[in-house]
Amino acid sequence: ARGQDKLAIVDHKRSMWTEADWDKPGYNPKNGKVRALFRWEDTARGCLFHPTSGQIVPIFSFARPHSRAFHFAWFNFFMCFIMWFAIAPVMTQVVKPKCLATDSDVCVTCFAKFPNDNVRYSRDDNGNAENPPPVGAKDAVCKKCYSFDGRKGAGCGGVGLTGNQAKNSTMVAISGTIILRVLIGAISDGIGIRVTYSVLLVCGCIPGALLAAADSYIAVVLLRFLVGFAGAAFVLTQLWTTIMFDLNCVGIVNATSAGWGNLGGGVAQLLNGNIFNSLKISGYSNEFAWRFTVGWSPGVLFVLGLCTFLLTDDTPYGNFKEFKKRESAEDKAATEAEVLKQGGEPGTVAAKSLIEAASSWQTWVMFLCYMFSFGVELIVNGNIVTYFVETFDMPQTRASTFGAVFGLLNIVMRSLGGYWSDIYNTKFGITGRLHALFQQTFVMGVMLIVFSTLNPDNSNDGTLLLVLMIWGAFTNACEGACFAVVPYVIPTAVGGVAGITGAGGNMGALLGNALILAFPSKPARNLMFCALGWGAVASSMLVPCLWLPGIGSMFRKATPVESAQELEPAKEVPKMPSQMPGPQPTFISAPQMMGQPGSISYGQPQQMTMTSY
Repeated sequence: ARGQDKLAIVDHKRSMWTEADWDKPGYNPKNGKVRALFRWEDTARGCLFHPTSGQIVPIFSFARPHSRAFHFAWFNFFMCFIMWFAIAPVMTQVVKPKCLATDSDVCVTCFAKFPNDNVRYSRDDNGNAENPPPVGAKDAVCKKCYSFDGRKGAGCGGVGLTGNQAKNSTMVAISGTIILRVLIGAISDGIGIRVTYSVLLVCGCIPGALLAAADSYIAVVLLRFLVGFAGAAFVLTQLWTTIMFDLNCVGIVNATSAGWGNLGGGVAQLLNGNIFNSLKISGYSNEFAWRFTVGWSPGVLFVLGLCTFLLTDDTPYGNFKEFKKRESAEDKAATEAEVLKQGGEPGTVAAKSLIEAASSWQTWVMFLCYMFSFGVELIVNGNIVTYFVETFDMPQTRASTFGAVFGLLNIVMRSLGGYWSDIYNTKFGITGRLHALFQQTFVMGVMLIVFSTLNPDNSNDGTLLLVLMIWGAFTNACEGACFAVVPYVIPTAVGGVAGITGAGGNMGALLGNALILAFPSKPARNLMFCALGWGAVASSMLVPCLWLPGIGSMFRKATPVESAQELEPAKEVPKMPSQMPGPQPTFISAPQMMGQPGSISYGQPQQMTMTSY
């Protein structure tokens, strides 16, 4: 069996595949997608190899095109997240004033004023009797001469930002992500995910590297705005895994790739914080330490961008560009005629996808659900530690530990949210995914409201941690359930829907951070969490109204007549589709995609379960 698996992996070194390649156990021959991630269908738990083909489960494989796309998708997003939040752990150093030359008049006077100070003191605490911290490092004037003191509020080596300027730069970084998240899904529909992802990584690493050299407030704000574009990688990750994995497992696949990618935010806090501390222990200055900490991740992104372009594939049948090469003159003419008939110009697939998605109210329901799930998670990542310190008088170390719990739940809970959706899909059909989304969003909102009522007078650490874990678990699960529904909202504009939905998360974070800036008091912050909780509950009440074309809603399935009418436009597809194969419930045969005669087969969306193909 393992020998057969090895042969299959060697065979996958090709860059083009046909329908015949996927007419085997574990794949859907109608669309070339693989039907498993952690376990093949109809196999016992713990069985890693398919009993017929001998192939290992995709999660443990790196074979092209499916498994490789999955691993590149989540790891690209993971590294983008690290670069996006790279500056957060060292922001206490960035806000410090710029250093003066040690031989300047100011420094000469300060060293004479504090003759016993160790100017190369580089710790971030108060040291001990043998190595006390320098007194002059916290003097309003003399601190500009102590370039090694890593304590908060002591020494120099930063850019000289104020507290509000640092918070403003964070809001700007989030707004940059919103813009590109709306656009990038539609762009990928037009030129392919592989090229779009490669360009994002290679171009995105440039402002990331320049941020490490920023020396003014304007530079920090502008570059953080551009670095925020890397957050759009989330949309591409979700689209890529949806294109490669079949609808029976797309929920858990999307949730796993997004959850592992989201871990980059928490890892950035831990990893970059340790990198900075290691450099300080080694005797480096504050400025060198924080600039290196910010600057290493863009180099990794550049390498990933090249590897993504050279080593991965757009779809189970190959790359978008290779489809175009094989397209005959008749096929090209038919494609252009179809696009013109729809009121556009050849090549405007991206714009059409975005416009179609934005004009549908169903898209904005998904926008709101994600706004109050992932948006709240971003708010928590940036503010929960400060909230615990100020509201519960926690020491910094304990507050950081409690705050890390919320982010680390991404390891399992986002995947479980997608798995929950897949289970409901198996039992109740596609409308079961709506039931899963409603339940998770409602409980998430209720637990956030409960969390907002906690204070030192009515709760202890155990109660606080329990509520935090339940709230965080359903928040992450809801994120997974959201993108398990996205492929069904508008099957002909999945990229546009995914982009707008993904932008909802950042819009929620932008709204929450704006409320924090506007109302900095403790009661106002509690009220802000409460308001976000009620917003989540309200968004859950919209889910029962969500109508999926050809499928129906939570409480009413589409009739055969309604299904035929809603899917009618999809039947007028040219031989070479203007939209590349993607996560839509209508499937296009491989010969047709290769520019050969073929026929289009339409599934029954309302009956799509794990065993219906």
